[in-house]
Amino acid sequence: MTVIKLNLGPHAGEAKNALTFQEAFSLTEEIARSSYETQSGKAIQVTASLGQKGKHAGEKVLKFMDGATERARAYECCWGHQTNCNSQHIDLYSEVMARRPAG
Repeated sequence: MTVIKLNLGPHAGEAKNALTFQEAFSLTEEIARSSYETQSGKAIQVTASLGQKGKHAGEKVLKFMDGATERARAYECCWGHQTNCNSQHIDLYSEVMARRPAG
């Protein structure tokens, strides 16, 4: 079943993240390709890196991956919102990040 979320626009709403952006980034740096499970049971991997181009070049970024496919990304300015700069929903990923990843 495919769930379609409404386009809320960039940096919309408030996410209930357990970690700050810096805590999540540091944890992901320590445990490369950290794995988590969304509330719907979907496994995701998170990688920490730096933006390569555009207005976020050189900024810290968390990439939410499904295997080799990037599902969304979050920069510090996006953290705490339901959506990122590109209006992609990130709360389903950011809210499940905790101190101890699944794998």
